[in-house]
Amino acid sequence: MEQSKNFRGVVTELITPFKKDGSVDYELLKGEVEYQIKNDIVALFTNGLASEALSLTTDELIKTTEVVVNTANGRALTMGNIACQTLQEAMKVLKGYEAAGVDAICIEQPCVYAFPQSALIDYFCELANATKLPVGVYNAPQTSNTLTPDSVAQIFNNSPNVKYYKESTIDFVHIQNTMRLVEKDRMEFTNGSDATTFSVMQLGGIGVVSLISAVFPKEVKQLTDAMEDGDFEKARKAQDRILMIREALKTGPFVAGYKYASELINVPLGYMRKPLAELNEQEKEKIKTNLKNLNLI
Repeated sequence: MEQSKNFRGVVTELITPFKKDGSVDYELLKGEVEYQIKNDIVALFTNGLASEALSLTTDELIKTTEVVVNTANGRALTMGNIACQTLQEAMKVLKGYEAAGVDAICIEQPCVYAFPQSALIDYFCELANATKLPVGVYNAPQTSNTLTPDSVAQIFNNSPNVKYYKESTIDFVHIQNTMRLVEKDRMEFTNGSDATTFSVMQLGGIGVVSLISAVFPKEVKQLTDAMEDGDFEKARKAQDRILMIREALKTGPFVAGYKYASELINVPLGYMRKPLAELNEQEKEKIKTNLKNLNLI
């Protein structure tokens, strides 16, 4: 029986592959999509923070997403994330995503500069109301502009097509207040950290936008499937294993450990784009040893 396609369960945050010269490796990106579909992943997330989105130009944000949509070719849904610093750039990316044929849009707040909550609410609402596609809100504390639960509620109240919420704060007071303030039938609450999927789904979350699943999709799917089946003992064991995988992959510079692990399982994801750094030999050996101990390689 064909698996239904929606943004429940595992949504894989794709990692952007680069060539040694720093250009995007679109052939490896196609291979990454095929690997996900082969492993029964039916929803893909482009250009998140861990996708090295902040290292991509506006045109590259659009083209990478277009390549993902075309490669998936209806076999998986695509949610294109807008990771931009200005409204003008974000609008250009939004229109590019629409033209590429994405199934949904996600909006992430600008980073570094401190914005008042009112400005962030306006930013999200203006973008959400500029499209007829379903929209997700990505609350990314790494940007230093975390949305408060009240701000999230205002965005949902002011933008009828906002449907999804990606929560990366791992702050359970924040999470529960957000769930309390937004009507349950208005929000599909998706966890944004592999570390807390078990707990967020217990509270009513529908799944996870996962970085680990870019490398080990079956491991993450075991957790979300067990949660949906109500097998909490199996799910807890799967979460414990994911915590150990996460610890192994977070060795070394940002995302580099994930790219190295993918090389070890013959799904290469290329190089980092400078100035993001590669792993040194000691870091590579540590990751290899830990993954062997987990019987993943």
